[in-house]
Amino acid sequence: MKPYFACSVTLAAIVAFNFGLNTVNFNASKEFATVDFGWCKGEGNANEYECTKATLYGSLIGGGSFIGGILGSLLIGVISKYGRRRAMIIIHAINIVGSLISTAAQCFSMLLLGRLIAGVSVGMSGMIAIYLTEICTVENRGTYGTAYPMFITMGQLLMSAWQLLHMRVLGATENAAGADAITMMDRFVWRMAQFWPAVFSMIALAIIYVVVKHDTPHVLLQEGKEDEAKEVIELLHGSEKADTVFAEVRGDVEALQSASTSLGIIAALKVPKYRRAIFIICGLSIMQQLSGINVFVANASKLFVSIMGRSFTASAMSLAGVAALFVTTLFLAFVIDKFGRKTLFLFGIAVSCVSMVPAVIIKMSSAEKWASYVMVVGCIGFMIGFAIGFGGIMWLYFAEALGTEYKDAAFGVATSVNWLFAAIVVISSDPLLAWNDKVAYSLYTGFGLLGFAFVYFFLKETKGMPLGQAFA
Repeated sequence: MKPYFACSVTLAAIVAFNFGLNTVNFNASKEFATVDFGWCKGEGNANEYECTKATLYGSLIGGGSFIGGILGSLLIGVISKYGRRRAMIIIHAINIVGSLISTAAQCFSMLLLGRLIAGVSVGMSGMIAIYLTEICTVENRGTYGTAYPMFITMGQLLMSAWQLLHMRVLGATENAAGADAITMMDRFVWRMAQFWPAVFSMIALAIIYVVVKHDTPHVLLQEGKEDEAKEVIELLHGSEKADTVFAEVRGDVEALQSASTSLGIIAALKVPKYRRAIFIICGLSIMQQLSGINVFVANASKLFVSIMGRSFTASAMSLAGVAALFVTTLFLAFVIDKFGRKTLFLFGIAVSCVSMVPAVIIKMSSAEKWASYVMVVGCIGFMIGFAIGFGGIMWLYFAEALGTEYKDAAFGVATSVNWLFAAIVVISSDPLLAWNDKVAYSLYTGFGLLGFAFVYFFLKETKGMPLGQAFA
């Protein structure tokens, strides 16, 4: 691997890593922040971490990054006009601002504002899936294309582990007297959870300005900078592969230029074959979120507490599910080019459904403690299946399937739809789980089965095909 290529992939990894950090950094820390801000004081509750106001505020703040993600994803087409490198600079600058506001927050409004701003950068990060396909060759596009979901899950795993430094769950039966009081360590843990994304954005900006000083070969060729594009290809893949890779890139760019101009989403929807492709990827985005993945990840700690009871063990078990996501996406990098994208989609969704269906049935029919542990195993199995299918393949599929002439606009719309339904599912999850957790699990499982049917009937294979030709 060439050093320049390694640094370029590292940049993509940091954007994805921050995606993971920002989506779970108010997970296990939520109740500690609730007590720190005093949201439940004067609410007439027996404790200071559970009340109607805390549920509302926690849902809004937890969903803040997802709401911001809707706006950010709609701006993918806008920032892409400045090239991939400048777009990453914009993403990191916005993330630093949002993270600093969240870290210094003194009230609900300030914390929500910071989460929303950081969420905008997370929504924009969908562009990284396109960036990865543009710096890779056809042979390694699948392997490195999984770097995006893999580093998202790595960020989620490490951030979840960081929040376990609270070392307890508020209100747990095993807690000693006075253990529900907030300490300086608790304040440090939950505020640093908001600050870590800014740290990694600063590292990324240093790499951009010191090492990765060029845009992708695709962008450079579109700008007519042929000599610079060849230079970057040599830096990425070596002189021995330069001519072959340059021919591949030029073929992709000529397909774009043959359309005379890059199409906006309205213009693309007027072309039947483009409209069909856009509807399919938007449908895929919706199916991914309706499966409930962000309830299992963004609310993992609370979810496992609701299943196993209020204990630190339950909170720690939530880490097992996120670890399963990461390990599976890591493994996926080694097998993705051996199987078709559609095949992996179907297999992953099937694993999720097979894991959850019996677990939900047992949970609904038995109140025994062992049934709760079966549900935990089902949740972890669901995450493994999700990492194989919806989580590990979807963003790569978008980047491979969409035609170059409408890719940026369509990718932005599909990503914004994804974030919209993520926000809806996450914000509604707290009241839904509080009302009837069995109904919630049944709904998510049912949508998973619907997703299997959607993939089977509508998706086309992209493995080994030129970029943008799946729906041509």
